[in-house]
Amino acid sequence: MPSPNLHSGHRKRMKQRFLNYPAEFMYDHELLEIALFYCRSRSNTNETAHILLDSFGSVSSVLDADISALTQVNGIGSSSAQFVSVLSEGVRRYLSRSHSPTLLMSADDIKAFLLSYFSDSDSHSCCILTVSPSMELLSTVSLPFSDMVSGRISQREIAEILIMHSSYRIILAVFHPTKSCIPAPDDFSAVSLMSEICRPLDIDFTDAFICSRSDVYSMKNHGAFSFLR
Repeated sequence: MPSPNLHSGHRKRMKQRFLNYPAEFMYDHELLEIALFYCRSRSNTNETAHILLDSFGSVSSVLDADISALTQVNGIGSSSAQFVSVLSEGVRRYLSRSHSPTLLMSADDIKAFLLSYFSDSDSHSCCILTVSPSMELLSTVSLPFSDMVSGRISQREIAEILIMHSSYRIILAVFHPTKSCIPAPDDFSAVSLMSEICRPLDIDFTDAFICSRSDVYSMKNHGAFSFLR
């Protein structure tokens, strides 16, 4: 009897993982691996993704590479190189038409951003905002609040997300869809947890905001960060 294929269903599992979890939980090689599914129907795209990153250094450099450079990579033929090139052009056009820096220079800037960010949400959630030294918003990572405070999402997993985003400074926002924005015990637990994660990584934990549908409460501005000392 032939031995079972240990990799049977791998592509289906990877696609489902992408659908079920925030994209921030996926490493660069996994995103490239999934993208290559759509131009290489049978090959081991995990291995190819690793080779691409080893050759070019980052996802952005892979997308910036021209077709001739891509086809020099073992496992990348002309069709795969054209696929990556088309994907790159699509990303480039999207960014050129839609991207403008979001600056969070003050509590009022952050309040306005968070009220807009959570305006269509109905779930009790939290969002990690990564910002540059000049307070330009770099990325947002949304997580289920209950999974975070219960430990279903581990400290290690959160730390890996921060590391993957090369986080220098973060802001934590907790959204209560049916409550006021006055901090509750679980909010303090979430802030304490985030502080514990940031400290050994030397990440500046700037502030935590508790958000309702109509208002936003800055824990730092109200002295509620003092319990961390």
